[in-house]
Amino acid sequence: MSGPFSLRYLHLFVREKSPGAFILSRNGRSADFVGGSGGDVAAELRRYADRSGYRYFWFALASSADEAARLEHSWHHRYRPTDNAAPSRSQGADWHCTIEGCAACALAQPMR
Repeated sequence: MSGPFSLRYLHLFVREKSPGAFILSRNGRSADFVGGSGGDVAAELRRYADRSGYRYFWFALASSADEAARLEHSWHHRYRPTDNAAPSRSQGADWHCTIEGCAACALAQPMR
């Protein structure tokens, strides 16, 4: 993971189209939002930067959409961002959380 960087200089740090995950912050010290993209993390970061009060970001590029989703999910659990409702469900229908006792993921699971 690289950062924190000022969102003002996003174009200098995230240049290529790639899957990845990111953390957004208002103060540069804590995670306020965790997100990701299976195709273009730079575009997703720009989308949030244009319409938010966030000032800083961290990011990591991934080799695949699945890796980006796993990284996003892992960061959600590790940093507990204040602005996310629940971890992303982009992993597909058979996906299940590997974090023991994760109530947020249990509630997000579809009924079987």
